[in-house]
Amino acid sequence: MKWYSIAFAALAIESVLSFAPQSRCSHLISQRKCANTHLAAYPPRKNKKGSSNEDDSEDDYDPLLDEPKGRRGDGRNWIEKSSPMGIGKLVEGASDVTTGEIEKETDGNYDLGVNGESFQTGTLSKRMYDALISVASKRFPSGAAMPSELEDVYKIYSMDITAKEAVKAALEQNGLELAIDDVEKGQDEGLWGDIDSVFLIDPKTGKIEDGTEEYDSFDTAVEQGDWEPGQPYNFIVRNVPSRLKEMDVTDLLSKLDPNGKLRDEAKQKGITLPDEDVASLKDLWKECDRRTRIAPYETEDVDTVYKGDGSKGYNAMKRTDLSVESGNIDGTESDATLMHVMDALVSHSCLVVDLTDGGTRFGDALKLSKMWNTASDFFEKVDNDVSVMASLPAMKLAEGAGSPHAVVGFASNGGGSMKFLETRVSRDTRKIIPEEVREVIGEEGAQNMVDAFDVLCQVGKDIVRTAVAASNMEYDAFMGQSSDDAEDLPMISGLTFDDAEITGIADTDSEGSYTESARLSSEAATLLTEELIDDGRARADNFDQGSVSMSPHRICRYEGIENTEDKKTEKVMKEIFGAHTDTSFMTMVPVAEVSGLEVYDEDADKWFRPELLARKIWESDRERQGLDSTGQTDKVTIFEGDTEKEIDVPWHCRYVVAIPGELLQIATRNEVAAAVHRVVSVKGGSARISAPVLLRARAGMRMNLPKYFGNIETTGSLLKECNGMNVEDIHNALQPSNNQD
Repeated sequence: MKWYSIAFAALAIESVLSFAPQSRCSHLISQRKCANTHLAAYPPRKNKKGSSNEDDSEDDYDPLLDEPKGRRGDGRNWIEKSSPMGIGKLVEGASDVTTGEIEKETDGNYDLGVNGESFQTGTLSKRMYDALISVASKRFPSGAAMPSELEDVYKIYSMDITAKEAVKAALEQNGLELAIDDVEKGQDEGLWGDIDSVFLIDPKTGKIEDGTEEYDSFDTAVEQGDWEPGQPYNFIVRNVPSRLKEMDVTDLLSKLDPNGKLRDEAKQKGITLPDEDVASLKDLWKECDRRTRIAPYETEDVDTVYKGDGSKGYNAMKRTDLSVESGNIDGTESDATLMHVMDALVSHSCLVVDLTDGGTRFGDALKLSKMWNTASDFFEKVDNDVSVMASLPAMKLAEGAGSPHAVVGFASNGGGSMKFLETRVSRDTRKIIPEEVREVIGEEGAQNMVDAFDVLCQVGKDIVRTAVAASNMEYDAFMGQSSDDAEDLPMISGLTFDDAEITGIADTDSEGSYTESARLSSEAATLLTEELIDDGRARADNFDQGSVSMSPHRICRYEGIENTEDKKTEKVMKEIFGAHTDTSFMTMVPVAEVSGLEVYDEDADKWFRPELLARKIWESDRERQGLDSTGQTDKVTIFEGDTEKEIDVPWHCRYVVAIPGELLQIATRNEVAAAVHRVVSVKGGSARISAPVLLRARAGMRMNLPKYFGNIETTGSLLKECNGMNVEDIHNALQPSNNQD
C-alpha cells in the first residue's frame, strides 16, 4: 500500500468520510454498501439542462429503459455517461444501448441519480450540520443568537458535502473515482458536479414529500423548501468528472487467481502475498527472511547502479522539518513532512536526511565530522599497531543491556577484510563501552562518538514519531477520543474545515474530529519514541531499563576490491555484507565517503544506492549556490572562544540515511516494511568506513497498545500479539535462533 494513495484525502477540506475499499473503515455510508444500493450502469438518458427534449419531468426512472438485459439496479440509483446528445458508453460492463456491446468507459463526465434513503443523506447531513454549528457557536458571545443567514449557509454546505460523499461511494461501486485533486482544489461547492434536481423526502414515509416541487439546487431546497438537517433527500447531479479507479493489489490478485489456487500454494510455501498482512511475529520473521533471500545477488557499478529518479520520495528531508517544533500549531504533524517521510519509507525503503537544511546550519554535521575522524583514527591504530588490536575485547554479552543478543567488542572477519567495533552508551556515565576502546581513541574521541550517537538517535526518533503518527492517523486510531479537557462536542469522522471556505470557521477541534484525532496520534507516537526507543539516556520511570543502552553504535570497515583481471574473484566479492533486515525501529546510517550501502527499493524493484543520491543532492545544492560542485568539502565558519575560524567539512557529513527496521514495521501496522539492505564493495581499492546506529527498544518496557496506538481494534493481529509483551521478548522473538523449524 503506497502512502500517498491512502491517508491524505482526509487532510483536504472535503475529507468528511472515506470510501476507500478497506475493511477497517467504519464510516456511515460505507456500512451501507450492500446489494440493494449498488448503482446500476444505466442507459444514457436526456440531459435536462440544454436538452431539446420537451418532456423532462420524469428524468429519474423509466422502467422501459432501465431494465434491459445486462443492466443492474433498483431504479432509485443510477449512473450514466454525460453527453450533450444523450448518447454515451456505460460503466461496469453494461451493454451500450447504441451498439449492444459490452464495454466499460474509463473516464469522462457522468450523471448520477442518488436515493437519499439508500445513502442516508439525512443522517449524515445532520451530523455535518451539528459539527458546523458546534464550532460556529464559539465565535459568538455567550447567549448571542446566530444569524439565520449563517445557519442557511451551513445547511447548504451540509447538503453539498453529504451529496459529494454519496457520489464518491456511487462512483467507487462502478469502478470509478472522482477526478479531482482534493488536496489542491478543496471543497468548493459545485466543483465536483452540477446539481440538477433535489427531491426532499418525508422522514416518516420515506417517500418524496407530497405537494413539494423539484428544486434545482441545494440553495433553493433550503431557502424555498425549508429543508432541515436530518431530512433525507434524493438528488441528480450532472457532469461529475470521473476516472477509472486504480486497481489495488487485492483486486489484481483476484483477477490473476480467481479460484484462489495460487494463494493456497503460496501459503503452503510460507509466502505472504502482497495483500496479506503479516499476522504474527513468526510471520514477520518469515517474511523478512523470504524477502532477503529473493533479493538479487548481482551488483552494478557506480555508474550504472540505481540512484533514484528525482521524484519527491528521493528528495532529502531537511532536519528541522522532522522536529516536533516544525509541526502545526495545533499539535498535529506537518502534512508535507508526513507525506515525504511515508513516501520515502514505504516506496523506497529509506529516507535521506540533510542535517544542514541545505547548507544553512552545520552543528550536527560538525559532530559527525568529528566522529568520522575518530573512526578513521581508530582503524588506523588497529592496522598499524598489533598491540592495539590485542587490547580490544572480542564480541561479548553487553552486561546491563537486558538482552542476550546485545553485545559489545571488536571482531575481524574475512582475513581482516571486515572489521567491526560494537559500542554502547552507559546510562550512568554517558560514556561508551567497552572501556578499552576509550583507551584507544582517548576521551575526546569517546565524546565525539557519544555526540554523534545523540544526533543520530534524535533524528531517528523524529522519523519514527512521524511514521507512527501517520499510521495512527491512517487507521483512525484515536477517532472519537479526546484529551481530558476536550469539550463534549459531536463526532464526525475525518471532518476538517478551512477558514476561507466556511465563513471564518477554523479546523474543528471537537471530540472525535480529525484534528483532535491527528493531535492524539502525534502525542501517542511521541510517547512511544520517548519510552520505547533506547537513546542511551536514563528514564526515571523505568526501573528495569538496564545500565547499558540496547541501541548499539557500530563502527565498520570494509576493504575495497582491488582492480583485478580475475573476474570470478571480483564477482564473488562484490556483495561483502549480504542482504538482511534489522531488528530495530530505525537504522541510522551516516553517509560515508565511500559508497557501498544498498537498499532494495520496493517501488523501483531494484537495488538503490542512497549515498550516491546524497552526493547528487549535494552537487545540486552547490550549483544552485553558484559554488564548485566537483569538490569534497563545505567551507564552514566556527568560533573557538572569540576567534573566528574557517574549516573544511567533508560533504558527506551533511547526510544520514534512515532505514526502517522490523520494530517499525510492527509499530506502523505493516505500513512501513523493514528495509532489505546490504553492503557492496567498490572497485578501486578504497576501504569503506561505516558508522550506523541501530535504534532498538529500551529494556524494561512493555508494548501498550491503547497508549501508543489508540483503539486496539485498529491495530491488527501482529500488534495485538505484542500487546503487553516485554520489548525484550519481542526483540528475541525476531531473532533467527528462535525461528528455526
